[in-house]
Amino acid sequence: MEGGLIARIVACVAAVLIAVWLLLPTFLGPEVQKNLELNAERAAMEDPPPLETPLPEYVNWLPNLKVNLGLDLQGGIDLTLTVETDEAVLATVQRDVVPVKVSAEKEGVKLADVKRDRRRAALLILPGEGATLDTIQSFLRKRFSAYAYEHTEAIEGKDWLVFAVTDQAKADIARNAVDQALETIRNRIDETGVKEPSITRKGERDIAIQLPGETDVEQAVAAVGTTARLEFMLVDEEADATLLDTGLAAAQAAMPPADFADDRVLSDWLADNQYLVEGRRLLWEHVTEKGVDSRAAPHVLKEEVVLSGDDVNDAQTSANQQTGEYYVALEFKPRGQAIFADVTGKNVGKRFAIVLDDEVRSAPVINERIDGVASIAMGGMNIDEQIKDAGMLALVLRSGALPAPVSVGEVRTVGASLGAQAIEEGLLAAVLGSALVLLFAAVYYKVSGLLADLTLVINGVLLVALLALAGATLTLPGICGIALTIGMAVDCNIIIFERIREELRAGRSIRAAIDAGFDRATVAVVDSNVTTLLAGVVLYSYGTGPIKGFAVTLMIGIFTTLFTGVFVSRTLMDLVNRGQRARMSI
Repeated sequence: MEGGLIARIVACVAAVLIAVWLLLPTFLGPEVQKNLELNAERAAMEDPPPLETPLPEYVNWLPNLKVNLGLDLQGGIDLTLTVETDEAVLATVQRDVVPVKVSAEKEGVKLADVKRDRRRAALLILPGEGATLDTIQSFLRKRFSAYAYEHTEAIEGKDWLVFAVTDQAKADIARNAVDQALETIRNRIDETGVKEPSITRKGERDIAIQLPGETDVEQAVAAVGTTARLEFMLVDEEADATLLDTGLAAAQAAMPPADFADDRVLSDWLADNQYLVEGRRLLWEHVTEKGVDSRAAPHVLKEEVVLSGDDVNDAQTSANQQTGEYYVALEFKPRGQAIFADVTGKNVGKRFAIVLDDEVRSAPVINERIDGVASIAMGGMNIDEQIKDAGMLALVLRSGALPAPVSVGEVRTVGASLGAQAIEEGLLAAVLGSALVLLFAAVYYKVSGLLADLTLVINGVLLVALLALAGATLTLPGICGIALTIGMAVDCNIIIFERIREELRAGRSIRAAIDAGFDRATVAVVDSNVTTLLAGVVLYSYGTGPIKGFAVTLMIGIFTTLFTGVFVSRTLMDLVNRGQRARMSI
C-alpha cells in the first residue's frame, strides 16, 4: 500500500474519531453534560470552593460540548420587553447638567446655575453676570442643539430660562435607546451562555427575546431586564436630619401611598417643598427579607455623580475569606481609577454611596485614599442567594447599563412537548429520506454505491460534530438543512461516479478512470457547492431566527460534503480498487 494512501486513511480515521469524541457528551446523557458544565464553571473561578462529592474522572478528557436545540425543539422562554423611552430622555437631560456647566465655563458664558426640570424633559438655566438670552441660546445651539428655548419662569424669586428637549431630539434619543438596549441585552445573554437566542426589535419600543432551553423566568427577566445604572455619589454629611424626618412625615400624609413608595417621586416632592437643600437627592438603602423588599435607611446624597457604570472596566464575584460573604469586586478604567482615588483622598472620614438603579447598595465611610477598587456587598441573604445575586449583578455591570428602564410585557414559557414531537417527526423524515438515498446508491452503483453510503454516514457525523463545536443550535429548519446536505452529498458522488463510468467506457484502466473521474468532476462539484455557500452566507446575513438555523447547517454541510465527497470518497475508492487485479463494481 503506497504511503500517500496510508496518510489519507489515517486522516479520515482521525477525523471520524475526533467527531465521535466531540459528540460523546451529547449522547451520554444530561448527567454527564451537567458535570462537564460544572467543571468548566469551576475552572473559570480563581478560588473554587471544595465539592462534597468529587467530579468523575471523565470530565478531564471529555469536551464540554453538546448539540443545542432551538426553542422550537426543546422549549424555553419567549418574552417581550418595552423600553421606557421617556425615561431615556429624562436621563439624557440629567446627564447634560454637568457638561453644560463645564462647557459654558470654557466658552466664557456665565451661568449662575443649571439644573433639570423635575416635571419634564427640560433644563433650567439661571443666567450669570453679563449672560443674555441670546448669548445662552447661541451657546446651546452650537454645543447642545437638542435644546430649544421655551419661556422664562420665576422660581424662588429668580428668573430661570427653560430650555426643553426638541421633538426631533426626543425621537432620536428614543430610537438610540432601543438600539442600545438591544445590544446591551444581547451582550448579557451571550455572557449567560444561552445558545442561539433570538433578539429582535419589535415595533418602535419593544424587543422580542427567545431563550431556548431556559426555564427560570425570574432569572431570565433579571438578566435582561435589570437596568444596572451604577452611580457613585457623596453623602451630604451636613444634611438636617430633623428637617428630613419632618419632611418624610409630611410627605406620607400628603402623598398617595404609591407615590410615597416611589423613591424618585418622594425625593422630588421633598425638594419641591424645600425639605431638601437644592442640589441634593434622597435615596434609600433597601433590604429584602423573605422575598419582600422594603426601605431600610434614607441617605441624602449630593446630586453630582462622581463616577458611573461607564467607568467600570470589569466586575467579578468574590468571597470574603473571613466572613464567607460574597461581593462584587469592581475594577475601574484608568480615568475612573484616577477620579476614584482623587475623590476618596479628598473626602476621608465622609461616606461614599454606591447607588444601583436609584437604590443605595452601601454607603461606607472613606477611611483612606483608595486606588481605583470598589466592591458591592451581597449581605442580608443566605449563601446560595448571595452567589446567585452576585453573579447576576456582576454580569449586568460587565455588559453595561441599559439606557432606560424596561418593562416586561408578555412572558411565555414554551413547553418541550411540541419540541419532542417535532424532533421525532423531523428525525423520522430525515432518516427515511437518507435511507432511500442510501438504498438508491447501493442498488445503482453496487460496491461503489456502498462506499458512497459510508461517506454519507461520515458526512452526517462530521456535520453534527461541527454544529456542536461551533455552539450552533439545531432547529427544525436546521434539520431540513441536514436533509438537504445529504441530498447534495450524494449528488456529489453521482457526478464523480458518472464521470468514472465515462472514462471506463472510453477504455481507460480502473486506476486511470478513478484518477480522471475525480480530477475532472471535482471542479464541477466545488463550483456548485461554492455557489450554494454564497446563498447560505446571504441567508445568514439577512435572515433571522429559523432562516439563520437553516443557513448554519447548510454552510457547515457544504464543507463536510466537499471533504467527504472528494477526499474521503477517493480514499475509499483507492483502498478498494488498489492492485493490478482489482475489478471495479460501479
